[in-house]
Amino acid sequence: MNNGQIGIGGFNILPKGIKNLLIINILLFFATYVFAKANICDLNQWLGLHYFKAPDFHVWQFITYMFMHANFGHIFFNMFALWMFGAVVENTWGTRKFLIYYLITGIGAALTHYIITFVEIGPTLALFNQFLDAPSLETYRYLVENNTIEPLQSALQNNYGVLQRNPDSLNELVAATMTLQDNYLNSFTLIGASGAVYGVLLAFGWLFPNSTIYIYFLVPIKAKWLVLFYGIIEMVYGVTGTSDGVAHFAHLGGMVFGILLIWMWTRNDRQNSQQTYYHISDNRDNNRREWKWPFQKRDRETSGKSKYYVSHESGRPLSDEEFNARKQEEKKRIDTILDKISKSGYGSLTAEEKEILFRQSQK
Repeated sequence: MNNGQIGIGGFNILPKGIKNLLIINILLFFATYVFAKANICDLNQWLGLHYFKAPDFHVWQFITYMFMHANFGHIFFNMFALWMFGAVVENTWGTRKFLIYYLITGIGAALTHYIITFVEIGPTLALFNQFLDAPSLETYRYLVENNTIEPLQSALQNNYGVLQRNPDSLNELVAATMTLQDNYLNSFTLIGASGAVYGVLLAFGWLFPNSTIYIYFLVPIKAKWLVLFYGIIEMVYGVTGTSDGVAHFAHLGGMVFGILLIWMWTRNDRQNSQQTYYHISDNRDNNRREWKWPFQKRDRETSGKSKYYVSHESGRPLSDEEFNARKQEEKKRIDTILDKISKSGYGSLTAEEKEILFRQSQK
């Protein structure tokens, strides 16, 4: 045990970030059930993410929606995947960086869902606005004839029949149409941690691409191929428009924002590492920048090995014993750094330690 967390050999099976996310999701899931039974309120409607033009939309829903779930199966599989892949990622990155990544990919999933929803319902909203801007029997008939969304069609047809029988009811129809539009916009509610979980899956595949994962505990597959497979599946389901009630493009958005965020962090770490290892040479005529490396690789043409190392200090080739000793020392150093990440997070590393990890990842 380490600071109240379950751990084996420095690896926390249930790190702090994952543990808190599980607790919040489970508590809100039971609260949703209890509040609904007591007829207090529908937490999914209040905390789920609505379309930005909907009357029930609130800014906080960009965060709260990813802690809400529709049923037991929904929350179980999301939380299981979050723990399965997220625990490893959090142990690698540290709690703070992991939680930032989790929230950003969740928000990215919501923004992607917004874009897709805007494209899908834009024509219908344009028809509504055309009538509301210039109410008449003709513009309402145009709305009825060109609407292709079945949940609205019956109500629009009924109202059109009333208007035909009683043209003086136009003002009442305008109010009824505005209410119908509001209800239609409120019907688009996004809930679930899936977008952020797909982002976590992407991070796991990025960090450990060759790790073997057993689908249904039987079929082995490397993490990189699993991530690619899920990405393609979500793209296909999203484009073909399956009517399963799943926001497939939100899942894909979580993965895309995950790629962008990891790429940005990797680029910044690389730039910081390079700046750390620049130094000014001792040249009387011209101060110039040059690299300072512990070792320098050179090609070897006279032995069975394709590469060998020369000492940076003396410039002479290293013997096999010296080379192996340095490799062992380097391995111990890497293990120490990884233990430090597990306990305090990536941000606790010094610039030198970050550079060591960067060089190791390039080998």
